[in-house]
Amino acid sequence: MTPELIAIIAATVALAGLILNGNRGLTQRMDRLEDRLASVEREQAHLAGLLEGLREAISSHRAA
Repeated sequence: MTPELIAIIAATVALAGLILNGNRGLTQRMDRLEDRLASVEREQAHLAGLLEGLREAISSHRAA
């Protein structure tokens, strides 16, 4: 094997390692982001329910 070929193979292996490591970190960050988004969606649904109750209370108060 020529030194150039060895250098190309070594660079390819190193690059593959960096890509795999980066993908693992990205997957973990995406999982955390999905968890946070689910939490925000639950809070938004709760606030929407409170707002709907407030609207009903206001409209009932005006009708009376």
